[in-house]
Amino acid sequence: MSANQYSPRLRDLRLRPTRLGISLAAMIALLWLVGLNYQVNLAYIVAFWLAGFLFVGTLLNCLQLLGLRLDLTLPEELFQGQPADIRLFPAPSVKARYRQLWFAPESRRNADPEYRAALFTARQPQPFIWPVLPARRGRLILPPLRCASVWPFAVSSVECVWHWPDNGLVYPAPQPHTAPPGSTPAEEGEPRRKLGGNEDLAFLQEHQPGTSLQHIAWKSYAKSGRLLDKHFEEPAFHAADHIISYADYPAGTSADRLAGLLCYRVLEAHGRGQRYTLILPGQTIPPQNGQREKCLAALAVM
Repeated sequence: MSANQYSPRLRDLRLRPTRLGISLAAMIALLWLVGLNYQVNLAYIVAFWLAGFLFVGTLLNCLQLLGLRLDLTLPEELFQGQPADIRLFPAPSVKARYRQLWFAPESRRNADPEYRAALFTARQPQPFIWPVLPARRGRLILPPLRCASVWPFAVSSVECVWHWPDNGLVYPAPQPHTAPPGSTPAEEGEPRRKLGGNEDLAFLQEHQPGTSLQHIAWKSYAKSGRLLDKHFEEPAFHAADHIISYADYPAGTSADRLAGLLCYRVLEAHGRGQRYTLILPGQTIPPQNGQREKCLAALAVM
């Protein structure tokens, strides 16, 4: 997932002087007073030189964040309670520039933010790794990320806050347990029904690499010269399917616990290569391509 719609504007930046910047400003004022009272030209020259240094340093400091756009990449899967690393790096459209930044997630507590350094070079920018720990299943809500820089001369500090859209999904934490009685699949040794036999043809779509040769529409290929895959209509579930149902658990089971229990059984069935059907309130997910991801997504928002 990428999120690079936000770019700091000048009014979004918070500029503050550092201790070094305050010391330089005080020295400039002192030199100006010395030159004014004692007519010392050298004091004027040094004061103007330091003022220019302070101005240029502050301007370059602001350019660290102005025009910066970040790409945010999430891991392929996020599970509740499991640590994950999010990658941040400048968007390809951003002008290549040396950037020395500090990032810290904003906390609702009044504690000082813990900044971590990030270095984006012009040639090979290294991504900034942002460790997160999703606490709840459902939509991933990332905290605002504070970004700061004091580069190049540390005479000022510029800050902005990044806000992210809720685009990711956090899957429920699997809760290991023994499957309830009556929820196991058909008896061992019962033959499983194979696809592509008596099913009715549903539709044709462009050939996907890795698809079985038995599912290619060869007659259509002979006429049009295009490789198409056949997809068949299937019943909701077969007698030999592993049925994973919310009804296997007591009615008073909380939604979060129920999602974790069902998530564990989905992962177990997928890992063993079993055909399975997930039954949720108002939704049934039969065996299909990408079933694991669809089941986990449904459990994340149930």
